[in-house]
Amino acid sequence: MTRHSSPRASEAPAKWVMIGAFAAIYLFWGGTFLALRYAVAEVPPLLTIATRCISGALILYAWLGSCRKLGATTASQWLTSALAGGFLFVGCHGVLAWAEQRVSSGQAALFMTTTPLWMVFISSWREWRAPHRLVVAGLALGIAGVAVLTGGDAAWSGSMSDRLALVGAGLSWALGSLIARDGPKPQSLAQSTAMQLLAGGLVVLLLSAAAAELSGWSVHQLSARGVVSVGFLVLGGTVLGFGAYTWLLQVTTPAAVGTSAFVNPMVALVLAWLVGDEPFALRTVLAGVIVLAGVLLIWRSSAGETHPREATRHPERGRESALRQVLAALEMTRYADAGARFRPRANPD
Repeated sequence: MTRHSSPRASEAPAKWVMIGAFAAIYLFWGGTFLALRYAVAEVPPLLTIATRCISGALILYAWLGSCRKLGATTASQWLTSALAGGFLFVGCHGVLAWAEQRVSSGQAALFMTTTPLWMVFISSWREWRAPHRLVVAGLALGIAGVAVLTGGDAAWSGSMSDRLALVGAGLSWALGSLIARDGPKPQSLAQSTAMQLLAGGLVVLLLSAAAAELSGWSVHQLSARGVVSVGFLVLGGTVLGFGAYTWLLQVTTPAAVGTSAFVNPMVALVLAWLVGDEPFALRTVLAGVIVLAGVLLIWRSSAGETHPREATRHPERGRESALRQVLAALEMTRYADAGARFRPRANPD
């Protein structure tokens, strides 16, 4: 397993840029839970996500075009974008929008704190090694917190199916993030972000059409609150928030980026309480403390790890299929060739 290398000092980004990027994923993504709940109250859920993704992609493409920064792309890069976009925006955002028709924004934010738990599990599986003991302790706390959260009583909105779907959405986001981070991608991170948004958005739009969401719905049904909510999702949550997230994955450690998992719910809960969307309940606080403690332990255990390496580019892979190139970049070809590892070796004697 190739270890991730640390960024060189000469490549370290300016401190104010880092602060601004973290502020974007902390505040904008914390606010998207409430904005999404308001948006899906007036716009069909899949159409909301499709509008968010495609609009964000068009804005980024327009900016790249005006700056003449659009580069050539390959089939393997588009396959990475399609896979990542599908997991991120169909499996996560699409499910989140569907569930937030019934689940309050604050509780939805708490369920999404399972995302780093999934990322630790997937990383350990890919590297064929057990996680650190602090990670194990963090996973145990995270599972306990989710158990408290999904216990259910009159104070909880939505059904058990909604809650399980949100846990699955966290898994989908973890998968999409790892594919986007390690798969083949263009040099421009803004273009990579736009490709993921466009690919995922088009899939969600097709699902929206298949579900006949436009039947009986008109844009004239939007209130001022609905328009502002959708606008915030596009500009704040997608262009600025997701753009900052993609960039941070390349310049700092996954542990540092993962802190958004426990800051976002706090922002969402405060906003939901301020607008009366979330009642104050001791059980909510208890579940939040347990889950966040688990995520914090996982963050501390990986604090010394280096940032993810960029996908290694090998000239000889130009002759391989796009799928093979993506699997190689994700270090998954060993699973496709797993049979070789069980073949008997010749006796050296």
